[in-house]
Amino acid sequence: MKKIILFAFLILNFQFLILNSLRAQGFEWVRTYTGPDISSGVPANNLVGSCVDSAGNLYILGEFSPQAQLCGVNLLPREVIVTPRQSAVVIAKLSPSGELLWHKAIYNGKVSCYAYALRMVGDSSIMAMVHFDNPYYWSVQENYDLYYLDTLLTGNSDYLMPRDSVNRRQNGFITFDFDGNVIEQHFVCVGYTDSIGNLLTARFIHGTNLDNMATGLLSGESFNIDIDGNIYVIRSVHTDYVQGSYRCWRIDDGTIGAMRIAIDGTHFLKYEIPHPTALWNQQILKFSPHFDSLLDAVYMFDSTLNRQCGSIKVNSFSIDAQSNLYLSMLGGQVPAHLSIANSNSLHLGDSLLASTWVIKYNSNLYATDLIQLSHSRNNDSDNTSQIGVCACYVDDNTNSIFVSGYVRWSASTGVTNIFFNDDTLDLPNKSGFWLRLDKDDFRLLSRGRVLPSGNGEVNVFPKLEMNNNRVFSEIGFRWSTIFGDSIIYANQPSDHDRAFAIWDYDGNEISIMKHGFSNLGNILHAPHVMDSIVYFTGSIWEGATFGDITSHNNGSSQVFIAKYVDPEFARPYVHPSDRQEQSIIWQQELSFNLADSPIALTATSTSGLPVTYTCSDSIVAYTDSNMLYLLRNGTATLTATQPGDYYYFPAEPVTKTLRVSNTGIHDLQLSTLNSQISIYPNPAKDVVYLNPNGTDITAVRLFSSHGRQEQATLSNNRIDISHLPAGVYYLTVVTATNSYQYKIVKP
Repeated sequence: MKKIILFAFLILNFQFLILNSLRAQGFEWVRTYTGPDISSGVPANNLVGSCVDSAGNLYILGEFSPQAQLCGVNLLPREVIVTPRQSAVVIAKLSPSGELLWHKAIYNGKVSCYAYALRMVGDSSIMAMVHFDNPYYWSVQENYDLYYLDTLLTGNSDYLMPRDSVNRRQNGFITFDFDGNVIEQHFVCVGYTDSIGNLLTARFIHGTNLDNMATGLLSGESFNIDIDGNIYVIRSVHTDYVQGSYRCWRIDDGTIGAMRIAIDGTHFLKYEIPHPTALWNQQILKFSPHFDSLLDAVYMFDSTLNRQCGSIKVNSFSIDAQSNLYLSMLGGQVPAHLSIANSNSLHLGDSLLASTWVIKYNSNLYATDLIQLSHSRNNDSDNTSQIGVCACYVDDNTNSIFVSGYVRWSASTGVTNIFFNDDTLDLPNKSGFWLRLDKDDFRLLSRGRVLPSGNGEVNVFPKLEMNNNRVFSEIGFRWSTIFGDSIIYANQPSDHDRAFAIWDYDGNEISIMKHGFSNLGNILHAPHVMDSIVYFTGSIWEGATFGDITSHNNGSSQVFIAKYVDPEFARPYVHPSDRQEQSIIWQQELSFNLADSPIALTATSTSGLPVTYTCSDSIVAYTDSNMLYLLRNGTATLTATQPGDYYYFPAEPVTKTLRVSNTGIHDLQLSTLNSQISIYPNPAKDVVYLNPNGTDITAVRLFSSHGRQEQATLSNNRIDISHLPAGVYYLTVVTATNSYQYKIVKP
């Protein structure tokens, strides 16, 4: 019965009390990018990607105002800033202590530069995917020169590639070592050829202004790298909305035969277009590790889309250890029965509005599986409801993928059911969720939720990080939200706020902690977990509070980086219901003579965890680790305990009676005569001296007459007792083979 009560108490204490506080943790530091007021037209600072190496250093990639700073450090030299309204790309490294170790920038004063993604390459380098315009495409004037990493490229020269071999725009894939040195870089441009191989004019392919195409840019949205170093690029096949009409990248008149990809302006890769593409289509390109060859390519959808369709966009891209690809996608007004190209008849549902989905491809870019999240609707005109998949992540350790998302619909739609493939999910309106799926067959394994409370809503449910049976995410909410059995309130009823939430892999809520944010414009990114460290990144438009650290803005957007530490994160989490029982085994007899001191105590736990000991009477004996030191004859109680951990419940304590005799030994507590070690003076007011007589003293202990241990340090054979009040004290002197006890009087 005692164990049942203890078990119930632990569960209640864990599930309810811990929801409002985390143990032995906190924010260590916060760093922010700051720039000019965005109302002046300067682009808002924006963090695009980040990654962490095995030493805990953080690498970040973003787009920033050229006047932006990180903790007072200019991200661009002031002399190269020509047009502050154009954005610059910045790659930077921060140490675990928050120190800015290095940063690199790309800036063209005429047009903005863009950042797409940042990835780890093995365990020794990082690769950034960026976009910038060639400076010499525009002019040879100094105002339009290119600041590339640490070099200002000026004049009418061939810079990064032959000048006459490229179009205006290009994607750069730049690999850095961990010290910021460029290891490798490649620049990719796209063109088209007709059916007999002639390169078509870059800006007019279809023959009308509505189909005007600036084809030089790869239009890459994201990329990733598999275990063999092959590079996969997600390419968006659409352009801009201009003068009331879309400029389509459609191929429907037979004039285009192939896509020509220029690599570094020195060699060209060819892709034969298998069929007409469609507006808002997507393409996957697979390159060899050094862009030497195009290994494969595929358009994601058959040519059934048109201008009336809403946009389709890949918003997350993961690769597992077997080089399978997992792409999460969003699409509004997507037609039913939309076919997935290069698959075994995979298609979106016929009767439901499918607004978000995940496609799995093998390494040959063949679509093998489809996850579809959808909802019921009253009629075909219901365009207000949404299901969004924010991201998907592979966890090879558990052979699963995690999918995060949100649910929205208006009060007038009558939406009642959310579907995962053919299964109904209990996901209410204005909630956030994640799903854990078997990555081989997409079977639903578990889910986690953040629910609205009253008028509240979960307005941002971004990306996840998984580690040691914990799922980490930052969430944005308004008014209030429910997490487990707790209701989390914003600072003010109508405020927007955010919180740091943790679940286990089964979807059980572990803990949540609110941050002090108050603006819907906050952008959240995936946290990074490294042992006990969690890095948070994102953008804020108002001041924010990270634990005891407050960050203030200066009227512009801020990119923040915050370090959070909790030692418990370094080991796997175990739910209380999964913890195991343990017991203490102690068969040692505790009857000793004073001459036996010190004595090794031999209790063990069935869990293998260390046992601790306490003695009820420190005048008779005391314990230090697993050693017992005897002081005088008498009896006392020794107790062995094991408090448990995440894996084991506390063991039932075991108590034994200690009996100490002094047979054949004079009363050491009352006399210093006939001892090998002598002390003087006694009584003593300030200092007691020891004469070891050639004996090696290993430790001393001093106790009051009430059994309380007092501070006592042996230095040069003297013990300072000037800080002690008058009274009687008992001194124990320990050697390698024996221990000696003395009564000291301080007048």
